[in-house]
Amino acid sequence: MMSRKQTCRVLVEPVPEVTVTLHEGDSFEVLDTIVDKSVQAVIIDPPYNIDKAEWDTIENYVEWLVNIVEKAQEKMKDNGSFFMFHNDMEQIAEIMIRIKARTRLVYRQMIVWNKRFDGSPKKGFLDGYVVKNDAHNWNKMAEYILFYTFDNTHKLAQRRAELGVSQQTIGHEIPSRTGGFTGWYSNLETGKNMPTLETIVPITKHLGLTFDEIVPKFRNQKTHHSVWNYDIAKRCDVHVTPKPIDLLVNILNHVTDPGDTVLDCFAGSGTLGLACKAAKRNCILIEKDPTYCAHIRSTVGTVSPAPSA
Repeated sequence: MMSRKQTCRVLVEPVPEVTVTLHEGDSFEVLDTIVDKSVQAVIIDPPYNIDKAEWDTIENYVEWLVNIVEKAQEKMKDNGSFFMFHNDMEQIAEIMIRIKARTRLVYRQMIVWNKRFDGSPKKGFLDGYVVKNDAHNWNKMAEYILFYTFDNTHKLAQRRAELGVSQQTIGHEIPSRTGGFTGWYSNLETGKNMPTLETIVPITKHLGLTFDEIVPKFRNQKTHHSVWNYDIAKRCDVHVTPKPIDLLVNILNHVTDPGDTVLDCFAGSGTLGLACKAAKRNCILIEKDPTYCAHIRSTVGTVSPAPSA
């Protein structure tokens, strides 16, 4: 038993100070004020253009959204990630085609957010839509999350050319089990594989490139595949479609570290700001609606950006 004179020391990892910054204004304009390559992840929940509310009807919608994605990608670090929520598959198809044609983003996965699952307190309510006799289609009880990163493998050939290093020089650093030459390095340059913690060693030795300069950050939590079961978030006072905080925290845990900075161009009620505070990430929110901005300031607690000189 510990006496009153004894003390117990507990080693605690330092927790980075978290800042949530709110920019009140139009995303297309505010993005120009954000420093390029300064954020680890861009996570956006844009209007879906499905007439959910007044703000959810936008002319020339796909072009408008892709224009913002083009700007937002420039704010990502080379090993950063981009996530976009949506639920209209026809519009998603158009958006994906234009993202592929007009940005450097590379499609990685379509995550399905499943809202009806065993153990959910809302399953009984949602079951009611499944058993309707007059149904003529399967009821949609999911939303979709597009996941993109950059492909940085072009840096390998570019740096080799600059330094005059051959593929064979690097490839010989990791021979086969019998001591022979393999194509492990050439597979990296073609994008077939990504560097591992083992193969990055000779790459850094000969080319000076680090793991984070080539490989998108991904901290596998070993908990999820591409279908995620999360309950529908409760409606807040000002917004009808907030996203679940625990779902957003799951994204943050997979592609960012504590202290990293995350950007949301369509902040809405500021749910990503709450998720970032819970996960110890910094957050930049952009929102043009004064009502939503007031709600964010009262519920998230934010530091407004300093006025530009």
